[in-house]
Amino acid sequence: MRESASVAGALEQLRTAGERVTPARRAVLEVLDESRDHLDAETVAARVDAREPGVHRATVYRSLQSLVTLGVVAHTHVPGGPTIYHLEPSMHGTGEHGRSGQPGQHGHAHLQCTRCLRFFDMPASWLDPVREKALSAMGFEISPNHAALLGVCASCRETGDPQEGRTHAH
Repeated sequence: MRESASVAGALEQLRTAGERVTPARRAVLEVLDESRDHLDAETVAARVDAREPGVHRATVYRSLQSLVTLGVVAHTHVPGGPTIYHLEPSMHGTGEHGRSGQPGQHGHAHLQCTRCLRFFDMPASWLDPVREKALSAMGFEISPNHAALLGVCASCRETGDPQEGRTHAH
């Protein structure tokens, strides 16, 4: 199987940082690169196990954490659910999508429907006016790529009970 440019770039970033490229780290990166879904650690571990049966689940969890710390993998905290992981946008080399959260470089933010629980990506730059206002008015710097914003998707708004699937009350 040929290594994608995203995985190759991530592995090169590890080598440049003096980090080891282990079979577990490589498998985690490949699983994240091949998926367009938002994967939690349990799903990543199961998919790594399918491609590298000798890799222990705890090793996958440690690999995810170290790859996040090294800036190769991004994670997003999900209210009422497990943290989700994906390659940093800079690993994809997609124009405006640079390293998330860095000034002048945008990744994507996550939206989660509180009814169907699906995730949606949106450009983090859409939140720039809110980020700027929070910084100027309160001195608070928002990291839009670190947590999911909650709401109701178009499909659920068109169909279904307004109270159906609510994850919390106001």
